[in-house]
Amino acid sequence: MQQESLVAIGRLVKPHGVKGEIVFLPYVYDLTLLPELRAQQVVLRHGTAPPQSRTISAWRPFNKRLLVCFTDCQDMTQAAMLRDYEVLIARHRFAPLPSGEYYWFEIEGLAVYADTGRYIGNIVEIIYTGSNDVYVVRQGAEEILVPALQDVVRTIDTQRGEVHLFATPGLLD
Repeated sequence: MQQESLVAIGRLVKPHGVKGEIVFLPYVYDLTLLPELRAQQVVLRHGTAPPQSRTISAWRPFNKRLLVCFTDCQDMTQAAMLRDYEVLIARHRFAPLPSGEYYWFEIEGLAVYADTGRYIGNIVEIIYTGSNDVYVVRQGAEEILVPALQDVVRTIDTQRGEVHLFATPGLLD
């Protein structure tokens, strides 16, 4: 797998039990957004260590997280060695979404502009609130929270890497 086409989908947290299962903390709140992982090759990344290619042999939901097993991880000791590794998969494995809907990795990093054309910053994080997402937009030390609502977000153009906002009173004041 080429490094450029990979998307980080979560992090391995800690071993679970003695048979090599590992608690996986996904970067999404809705696990249905993840493609099928069973019998799939993933890349594990940790700091400056070289990436590792592994195959997931099994996975199952576990308290808003997942428990994963890798084909070559048979016990708690081997599982503990994977603690804090980030899990990445090929971007093309994600199913296309309906028009106007986006995956988190398509939104994070986009440049945000006011309706006047003024650059506000880049989306550095998405907060999932239950009712609507909130984009954390940062430029240097300045940070604003932008609700992902039709009344606030005018356009999202992933091809150009831009988000344009409506003139919403109080948002940018």
